[in-house]
Amino acid sequence: MSGTGAPKTNGMAITGFVCSLLCAPLGLIFSIIGMSQTSKDPSQGGRGLAIAGLVISIVSLVLYVVFWGTIGALIGLESGY
Repeated sequence: MSGTGAPKTNGMAITGFVCSLLCAPLGLIFSIIGMSQTSKDPSQGGRGLAIAGLVISIVSLVLYVVFWGTIGALIGLESGY
């Protein structure tokens, strides 16, 4: 046996991807850590998961800000301020 199996997937990359779907700020943090770790150690897999988690987290945060900004603006218009 040569021991040259598939690279082990980085745990932070997996955590970042899963958290990006559940809690965007945590997903952002863990995805950045996962990307950093996979770039320092090329024998680790999961860089794609970390990038996907980063993108999903950023898009979720932008949509969150736009949504609540719109709600705030509509409430402001209703109250006459």
